Amino acid sequence: MKARLRWWRELHGDALLSNLTPDVIAKARDTLKVTPKQRGGGIRTAADVNRTLAALSSACGYAVKELGWLERNPMERVTKGAESKGRVRFLSDEELPLFLQACRESSNASLYLAVVLALTTGGRQSEVMGLRWPQIDLKHRTAMLGDTKNGDARALPLSGEALGLLQERAKVRSLTDDRLFPPTAAAKKAPYLDLRQPFAAALEQAALGHYEGEGKKRRFIPDFHWHDLRHTCASYLAMAGTSPLEIAKVLGHRTMAMVARYSHLSPGRVVELGDMLAERMGVS
Repeated sequence: MKARLRWWRELHGDALLSNLTPDVIAKARDTLKVTPKQRGGGIRTAADVNRTLAALSSACGYAVKELGWLERNPMERVTKGAESKGRVRFLSDEELPLFLQACRESSNASLYLAVVLALTTGGRQSEVMGLRWPQIDLKHRTAMLGDTKNGDARALPLSGEALGLLQERAKVRSLTDDRLFPPTAAAKKAPYLDLRQPFAAALEQAALGHYEGEGKKRRFIPDFHWHDLRHTCASYLAMAGTSPLEIAKVLGHRTMAMVARYSHLSPGRVVELGDMLAERMGVS
């Protein structure tokens, strides 16, 4: 949010609010579309542009409702770009055990715990990797999140191996750093441990399980990123017949739109509900 507001400040920071018309914002939107990303370059997606527009809309909304500096939010008359439905990449039944085994065998002792936490809680990378011991309640098997992406407090469930690994780690935790995944001494200013290299290595090792034999080239499990651990959690919940409302509760989504992408993964549940309805109506 801060980076997006900074972009608006640099572009129109000296302008009067009365001059911030829908036409001016629309031109800024079109400029942003062709402005390379600051990290890695590349073309901006409609979603990225829309989030930048939303940042300005939030500021203008505050000016309308709280300060009375504007009669109407100019963003109401600015068209946003059509966003893609989003990708849903999750580990298949074949990939999941291979990847977990590779994480267990990783030279980085923190990788397996972090991955299992991400898979079983559906937490975002920053939520899982940024956990601190005061947030952990081993007795009640929860990790409390206070400052989430959507601003709502949320509890992550601690189950299975994740709980056992946390109990073991609690016995040897640092007395000077309350982070579950403190960064290395070389990166002490980082918010948490950087697991990019061991994560990539585990994906490569897991891929070898698919393609062993002479003449087979080493390759990664294709098109899989850390955030897809969250997709994997949601996908397996959907395939288990969990309701969209419950999935939204686990993932911390305020609306059902984000959860709708997983609906196609549970066609069997639709049949079950139909059977229940027929039985209830006496026409089964």
